[in-house]
Amino acid sequence: MLRARLEEQEVRRIVGVPGDGDLVVEGVAPLTEGNDRCLYFANRKLSTSSRAALAALRDCIVIVPIASRLAGTLDRCRVLEVADPRSAVANVLGFIEAHQRQPAWIESGSISASAVVSPLAFVDPRADVGPGVVIEPFCTIGPDVKIGRGSIVRSGARLLQRVIVGEASTIGANTVIGHPGYGFVRDAEGHKSRIPHLGGVLIGSHVDIGALVVVQSGTLDPTVVEDHVKIDDNVEVAHNARVESGASVTGGVVIGGSAVIGREAWIGINASIRDGRRVGERSLVGMSASVQHNLPDASVTRAPRSAFQRRPPDDDLTAIGFDRRSKRRR
Repeated sequence: MLRARLEEQEVRRIVGVPGDGDLVVEGVAPLTEGNDRCLYFANRKLSTSSRAALAALRDCIVIVPIASRLAGTLDRCRVLEVADPRSAVANVLGFIEAHQRQPAWIESGSISASAVVSPLAFVDPRADVGPGVVIEPFCTIGPDVKIGRGSIVRSGARLLQRVIVGEASTIGANTVIGHPGYGFVRDAEGHKSRIPHLGGVLIGSHVDIGALVVVQSGTLDPTVVEDHVKIDDNVEVAHNARVESGASVTGGVVIGGSAVIGREAWIGINASIRDGRRVGERSLVGMSASVQHNLPDASVTRAPRSAFQRRPPDDDLTAIGFDRRSKRRR
C-alpha cells in the first residue's frame, strides 16, 4: 500500500466527481490488499470475488468505470464513477507527489563518520548513509535513501528518491535505482503523460548489482530485490517486480513489470520475462528465452532453436566441404 492521507473532497476534486462526503483514507492500494480506509480503483468490470472483497471493507473510496453497477452496492464505502479510472488514479498520484503527502522513509538524514564519500559525489541531506559505506565519484544519492552498513556504490550510480539498500551490497557503475517505471495515460487530446511511480525500491543485504542496470520504482508498492540476489550488467528490472532471495540474473535480461523471479532461480543471458509472470523457485531460464507463461518450481525453459542454430543435414555438410563420416573439413 502507498501510504498517503487523502480527504474525500480532495479526491472528488482531482477526479472530477462532485458530491458530498467526509471520508479520510490513509493510502492507495491494489484491490488484492483488502485494507480498510484506502483508495482503490478498477479499470474494468469487477468480478464477483472482487465485489465480495470490497463489500467487506470499511471507509474506502473505490474508483470504477461509469455504468459499472457498483454504486449503491457498498454500504460502507464510497463509489466514484469516472470515464477512465486509470487516468483518475494517475492524477491522484500526481497530487500526492506534488503535495508531498507520503510519509518519509527516513526520519532524518545522516552520514556515518566511518563512511567514505567521494567529494565528487552528491548526497542529499535527507539520505542516511551507514557505517563503512563507500560512495565513489560522480554518484547521486537522492532524498529518502538509506544505504546499509558496508555497502558500496560504484562510480556514476544514481539512487533516486525512496530507495533502501541493505548491508554489504554493491551497486555497480552507472546503475540507476528508483527511476520511474514505464507507465503512461492519455489526456483528453490523446497525448501520453507518465504515471507517477511512488512505491520506491527495496534492495536487500549481500546483493550484487552490476553496471548499467536499471531497477525501476514501484507504482504503489516497492520494487523488491531480496537478499543474496546477483544481477549482472545491462539488466532491466521493471516496476513492481520482485527478485527473490538467491536468484541469479545474467547480462542483458529484461524483467517485466510485476514479474516475480523465484528463490535461487537462474535467468540466462538476454532472456526476457513478460510482465506479471512468475518464474518458479530453482528454475532455469535459458539464454534468449522469452517467458510468456508462469513457470513451475524447478523447471527448465530454453529458447526455440532457430534455423541458424540447427546442424545442417549431411548433404549440406558435404556441400560446404565436410566429410560426411568424420564431419571434418576436407
